[in-house]
Amino acid sequence: MASHELATACDPVRHGGLPVSGQVRLAVLGSIRGWRNGVEFALRPPQARAVLAVLLARVGRPVSVTDMLDVVWGPQAPDAAANAVHVHVRTLRRLLEPELVARDGGEWLLRGSGGYQIDGTHGVIDLLEFRGLIDQARSAQDTASVVTSYRSALKLWTGPIAGNIDATVRSHPLFQEVERECMEAARTAADAALAAGQATAMLQAIHTIAERDILDESMQARLVLLLAAAGRQAQALERFELVRRTLADELGVDPGEELTAAHREVLRPAAVIPLTSTGQASAAAGPAQLPPDLPTFTGRVAELAAAAALKPDGGAVWPLITVVGMAGVGKTALAVRLAHEVADRYPDGQLFVNLRGFDPGSAPTDPADALHGFLEAFGITAAKVPRTLDGMVTSYRSLLAGRRVLVVLDNARDAEQVRPLLPGSRGCLTVVTSRTTLSGLAVTNGAHPLPLQALSTQDALDLLAHRLGRERVDAQAQAATAIIRYCGGLPLALAVVAAAAATDPALSLEAIAADLAATHGRLDAFAATEAVTDVRAVFSWSYQALSAEAARLLRLLGTARVGPDIGVAAAASLAGVPLAQVRPLLSELLQASLVSRSAVDRYVLHDLIAAFAAETATGDGERQAALHRLLDYYRLTALAAERLYLPVREPIQPDLPAPPVEGPTDRDAAEAWLTAERLTLLDAVRQAAALGMADHAWHIAWSTAPFLHLTGQWDDMRTGLQLALAACSDTADAQTVANICVDLGIVTTELGLHEEAQTHLVRAGEIFGTLGDRRNQGRVSRQMAYLCVQRDSLAEALAHTADALAHTIAAGYRAGEASALNFAAWIHVLAGEPALAIDNGERAIAIFQEVGNEPGVASSWDTLGHAHHKLGDFARAEDCYLAALSLRRKQRSRVFEADILHRLGDNHLAAGASDKAREHWKQALVIMEEMGGPGVEELRRKVASSAAAQADHVTVHRR
Repeated sequence: MASHELATACDPVRHGGLPVSGQVRLAVLGSIRGWRNGVEFALRPPQARAVLAVLLARVGRPVSVTDMLDVVWGPQAPDAAANAVHVHVRTLRRLLEPELVARDGGEWLLRGSGGYQIDGTHGVIDLLEFRGLIDQARSAQDTASVVTSYRSALKLWTGPIAGNIDATVRSHPLFQEVERECMEAARTAADAALAAGQATAMLQAIHTIAERDILDESMQARLVLLLAAAGRQAQALERFELVRRTLADELGVDPGEELTAAHREVLRPAAVIPLTSTGQASAAAGPAQLPPDLPTFTGRVAELAAAAALKPDGGAVWPLITVVGMAGVGKTALAVRLAHEVADRYPDGQLFVNLRGFDPGSAPTDPADALHGFLEAFGITAAKVPRTLDGMVTSYRSLLAGRRVLVVLDNARDAEQVRPLLPGSRGCLTVVTSRTTLSGLAVTNGAHPLPLQALSTQDALDLLAHRLGRERVDAQAQAATAIIRYCGGLPLALAVVAAAAATDPALSLEAIAADLAATHGRLDAFAATEAVTDVRAVFSWSYQALSAEAARLLRLLGTARVGPDIGVAAAASLAGVPLAQVRPLLSELLQASLVSRSAVDRYVLHDLIAAFAAETATGDGERQAALHRLLDYYRLTALAAERLYLPVREPIQPDLPAPPVEGPTDRDAAEAWLTAERLTLLDAVRQAAALGMADHAWHIAWSTAPFLHLTGQWDDMRTGLQLALAACSDTADAQTVANICVDLGIVTTELGLHEEAQTHLVRAGEIFGTLGDRRNQGRVSRQMAYLCVQRDSLAEALAHTADALAHTIAAGYRAGEASALNFAAWIHVLAGEPALAIDNGERAIAIFQEVGNEPGVASSWDTLGHAHHKLGDFARAEDCYLAALSLRRKQRSRVFEADILHRLGDNHLAAGASDKAREHWKQALVIMEEMGGPGVEELRRKVASSAAAQADHVTVHRR
């Protein structure tokens, strides 16, 4: 049962049933990772991840607890370790199948006489997929299928086996055995590709594996041979020389016979004749201009998979892909990786050019210059290259007609720079990278956009581990995570930091994180010697191309920041311009990838870009004026939204002006605005309080309280009200302080902080008593009654309810009178006097209907339902509960919906309908778990016990 007049408001809810496990994918051929329906879920704690690693490495076979202890804890496993195994297994079961109820073993993680075992038949496990593809390769009859299967298998092997568990655990023979299995498959795959004349098809996979251990001469020998067979003799010789020097420097030895023989083979004249993808010698091999793939490239699995899956004609990937995103997000690295992965499909050549679209030191590359280079790469001499752009385009497209060529256009300025460089044949693939969205290419050229965001935390950790070593990162995981946060997940910023850390192994990640924390909000920590690796310089390239108005907006977004993102109307207020004028400015910033769109009409500024924007600002006057405009907008719009969301609540200052920019116009729009701005409004209270803008702070906190209360955001509600109270204590009038204290009493009661709640309510009651405000005295008395109920002091609660009824009748406040009657009825039910509750409940419904207070009607139906339940009239109780539930769902009141579902389940159980009871409890549990409110454990017990009872019933029935 909820309390006070906030409880008679409408509230939003997101409907939904229990979470389901969906399609699960687990990986051990690299970091231990898991995905459900394509979304990665965290595997914590580390020892649970290690337990899962053991199970995955022995997938399909049981692992005894003794073996598990040996692998994860070693010979000196503590006595408690065996129990820890069972605890971690339960944790993993909940992660793999979140819909499982207690004591249900599920389908994924099984236990038998031999121990625990992962059942790989219910999802996808990369090791099983790997082995299946290797088997396909070995049994395939044609060489193309052999190479394709091997290559697909090797793409699954992304790094050291179980690479994100403790290094000591990973050194166990169990994982080394899987590592050897994968390495043997890689050697066989390379040999098969060489024998089939399909070196290009296997080159990227073998190159990636060879980079992991440059001292593995057998794998390096195969890479040298593949490079030569693919027509890259110079690169093959360079690779041999690199390995030779490394062997001499680190081991003091010369290359062995296998690597030396590969070197001799490269030097043979026949070895320089490249082979096509069909194995036939080519007299004129196409150009191979792709830059080397980054050995430290990590993540982007979803983006690469999405690009590879685009096959409009059943053959090649989509002929034009645009990789777009902010500076430093890793566009070029992704494009190069994608190009290497699909290069074998384009045997007639791979072209690459840096168009220098945002190079501060030079103008963007002229398309004519790029075309000139492309034509020369195909053997056309300078004398035969046409002199006009149109002539070059014609020659270029004629040359590529009927060929399969891959073209990578890096760092494009705009669509006009790109269009002359597009092949005319759909058999070619063009990949373009840019900081702008290149939307014109999508409209007129059918481009498929591939937007990039910052790296996830896990991918960023993998990037640092590739550069610094897994042991160093794992040993300082907290510091590494802080570094990622300060770098905003940007690969460029992370690479700069990692480079500094790699040059000084004695420098701890904690020290680096501390330095970044000290300079957080500035870019000094990222300064580098070359402009291309200086984050400040990178961002300046995009900034200098902006219009003056867009540049000003970027500065304001960086210096007057409130909340995690900003809506269009708020941005207009920030800039002090009309709504119609700010949209094109935001669009300009979006095109330049200096802001990202977080939702419809909402934009987010990356921390590093915000720091850069702040550095470009001159003086504090413009910032202060903009921040005041923004806080004015949030204050006035929040008050307007509250009046629409909760019209039964008396406005605090009815003479305030309308918002500076048009705000919500109806209740649904108000609810949508409050939902979208929830975190921003809390930050607005915080900043207003810090600036001494007390009215702004308490108006925003007070006007958002009903929404936060009824959607279960109680911690946010309390935080905002506490900030407002602190801001107002010395400056505001007593009425204001009392209003804030009442709402604080409400939310602290909900949070179970009873002593704090009483302190606030007593203070409010004393102020209202001094002011002679009977209406608000009644409000305090009702809330004191609810607090007493939470403390099981029912007699005291009834006394407070009587006081509330007297105060509200004296004030002529009919809605308050009905609330007091309804609450008195509720207390009678709790006191075991349900018959006394019926009359009060029915009177409350009549008054609420009279004054048009629909939430109050819902609350009173809920009370009557409980009363009839206690009287044993389960059918009448169900009718009352359903009437209340219908209204609460209409009002989208999640807190009260869960309460009613809970009681409806109890009513069904009492009536003997256990299946219906369990269903309603489960629905209530979903809502309460999302909100984290009280009653969760009780609901979990009821759901679990009902499931166990059903299982027992089924067992008996089967017998």
